[in-house]
Amino acid sequence: MKIIDKLKNTKISISFEFFPPKTEEAEKTLFETISNLQPLNPTFVSVTYGAGGSTREKTRDIVKKIHEETNLTVMAHLTCIGHSKQEILSILDDYKKIGIENILALRGDMPLNFEKTDIPSDGCKHASELVSLIRENYKDYFCIAVASYPEGHPESPNLEREILYFKKKVEAGADFSITQMFFDNSYFYEFLEKCEIAGINIPIIPGIMPITNFNQIKKFASLCGATIPEEVVQKFEKYADNPEETKKIGIEFATLQCIDLIKHGVKGLHFYTLNKSDATIKIYENIKDYLVG
Repeated sequence: MKIIDKLKNTKISISFEFFPPKTEEAEKTLFETISNLQPLNPTFVSVTYGAGGSTREKTRDIVKKIHEETNLTVMAHLTCIGHSKQEILSILDDYKKIGIENILALRGDMPLNFEKTDIPSDGCKHASELVSLIRENYKDYFCIAVASYPEGHPESPNLEREILYFKKKVEAGADFSITQMFFDNSYFYEFLEKCEIAGINIPIIPGIMPITNFNQIKKFASLCGATIPEEVVQKFEKYADNPEETKKIGIEFATLQCIDLIKHGVKGLHFYTLNKSDATIKIYENIKDYLVG
């Protein structure tokens, strides 16, 4: 089923993101996580795609396994950097063949030592071009999601330019968007206001990253340009040598963040799980009454 159709009939969507495991043991852990999260009845789950297509086959295999062995609606991430258009169409043909109807269309991170000259001459340089390619060749078969960046993409000169790039993806045919992680909701609300002024009216679902390992998340945040408020940094640094307290604080912080977002009328919450279920389940338990209230 197409995610956009499910969103139209869901008050507040809950969804989860996974990444392709590298080992058999990690794959076993992933599917244990999926089994633990399935009772939460997510609207959809998604599977990431490595830089330059580095996890292409693994992403496809995990997407296929989730689709065939669970009752979950699954969305495959697809990046265009490093692929020719023919390669992209081949990937999409395969997804269509196995019954996948949902794609998250991304430019993708540049692989290490990747030069702009490495982009195939007939490839897509931007996510908006990938969205157009999908729409031109598959019409409305695929529901297409795109990424959005409340604080701006690291390569964008300013937020105004970021809104223009986002609008290009919407005009190319994107159905909904999932945001990059953020830790200060004010950035998200300001972003929504700017999108409304720009005439962007697709659902924009905030991406939530529970902070369970502060050093790890701090590194992620610096790479994607997400601001962690100074008072939050100080709180986590106080318990830098106490993993259990860090996890507890992270769950409390994400809970309050989600409750505030729900009170502001968000269409959904998309959790970056890092292939673990414990923190996400606890946050869900903390907010579930707000989801139906």
